Amino acid sequence: MAQDTYWGSFEEISKYNVSLNYAEKMWLAWYAWMGNDVLATGIMSFCIHEFLYFGRSLPWIIIDAMPMFRKYKIQAVRTDVLIFEMSRI
Repeated sequence: MAQDTYWGSFEEISKYNVSLNYAEKMWLAWYAWMGNDVLATGIMSFCIHEFLYFGRSLPWIIIDAMPMFRKYKIQAVRTDVLIFEMSRI
């Protein structure tokens, strides 16, 4: 019954693999819970890719939203769609 959920697998693996660190236990629990190495690798690769791809632009989104930095914009007349849409709400 403990293997039905990811966290159940994680706790079961944590009992028997005490030498692994937390990240390794999470990684092993992911593969044990999924049961299909190809699918587990594909989903994990996609999630890591999306996190890194969109996460790298997050500081620039925050900086662009701050009025203090708007005087340094190269294209002052061009507005960002996200900020424009958020101001309409």
